Amino acid sequence: MEIRMSEKNEPKSWPTTFGFGLLMGAADAVPGVSGGTIALIIGIYQKLISSISTCLDFVKDKFPSHSRSEFYSTFNFLFPLGCGMLCSYYVVTKILVGPDDSPGLLRQDSTGPYIFSFFFGLVLFSIREPWRYVTTPEPKHYVLAVVGVLMVFIYTSFTLESDSDSKVMLIVGGMFAFTAMLLPGVSGALVLLTLGQYNSIASSFHGGGLEPLMYLILGGIIGLFTFVPVMKYMIDQYLDNTMAMLAGLMCGSLITLWPWKESYDGEGLSPNLYLQVLEDFTFASIFLTFLFFGGGIAASYGLKQFESQNRS
Repeated sequence: MEIRMSEKNEPKSWPTTFGFGLLMGAADAVPGVSGGTIALIIGIYQKLISSISTCLDFVKDKFPSHSRSEFYSTFNFLFPLGCGMLCSYYVVTKILVGPDDSPGLLRQDSTGPYIFSFFFGLVLFSIREPWRYVTTPEPKHYVLAVVGVLMVFIYTSFTLESDSDSKVMLIVGGMFAFTAMLLPGVSGALVLLTLGQYNSIASSFHGGGLEPLMYLILGGIIGLFTFVPVMKYMIDQYLDNTMAMLAGLMCGSLITLWPWKESYDGEGLSPNLYLQVLEDFTFASIFLTFLFFGGGIAASYGLKQFESQNRS
């Protein structure tokens, strides 16, 4: 039976949409996890891209009166979603990342493996979601999936050591990070980490430093105007091929979520340390890590069940 993306996947109320935003914001706060992945799992990815595209067109056309009703309908989706993402991003970065003088759970050796393992299980079990839109798998779809994996591998092989907060780097970081947040398997937080901007932005977000955030948002707006129209066209015209590559991107992102790392501070999260082996971990910690891995799988299943109920 042919499976296509349906508008029935749209959330039916502001509280539901706000809840989806909470999930996406939490994912975007974690290096290696993408809000786009969550959007795919819960079935609103096409709606998200289409809505952002509608808003961008409305702005580019200088706010035409004949498009206002469509804009308001789109706004009723994006506003609660965005509010949920901001609230969740703030809370999650505070708990999982934290400031340098008080590192969060993700940056501590005692808890880092469990958090990463949870997201590893979540993403691994969710790779099937974009692939199910490939109605009749052909060799080209497998090739595109492999290309997606290789893109993530190549990207994560590069990192900048500096933690510069220059205006140019903040704008560049915003362009790539906001774009990555919409791509399943490509983490916006990981982009900022790789560009040496993650700690600076997290500190500004919680410390009230607005200037770095403004430059980041400026770069993000530039990135959205560039990327979203292309992505909408690809989904509308080449859904099977696009979803095959997105499945590959999600698969490739697993290397960044490998639970056992050399260290879990700002430097230890860099991509070149993601293949740390198990030799320095006890049996108890490994067992707990696998429990959290199972929790991630259960969470993926629960999200899918919630999406199915929302669609019916």
